[in-house]
Amino acid sequence: MTEVILITLLVVALFYLFFIRPTRSEERRRQRDLNELRVGDTVLTRGGLIAEVEGVETPEDGPMVVLLRLSENVVVRARTGAVEERISSGPVEDYEDEAEDEETED
Repeated sequence: MTEVILITLLVVALFYLFFIRPTRSEERRRQRDLNELRVGDTVLTRGGLIAEVEGVETPEDGPMVVLLRLSENVVVRARTGAVEERISSGPVEDYEDEAEDEETED
């Protein structure tokens, strides 16, 4: 009887370590990336489109929406759930301004 309980606990622990924990970790990373989306970031959508973030809208009564530039004159609105992953970060103007300020102080 004790062996059956130990084997069951071992199987549950292995299932947690190999399936549940990595999935939760991946979901946390994805959510963090979506919350940190900025203008200029390049993203991959769930539909396989690669686009540049043109803007981020956060309405009070609904989910966050991103404006995605697909080509020169094509900008679409999409919910953040449509974004699969952030491929690269865009230029961060704040960091450039800080670097210029530090150079002028020296």
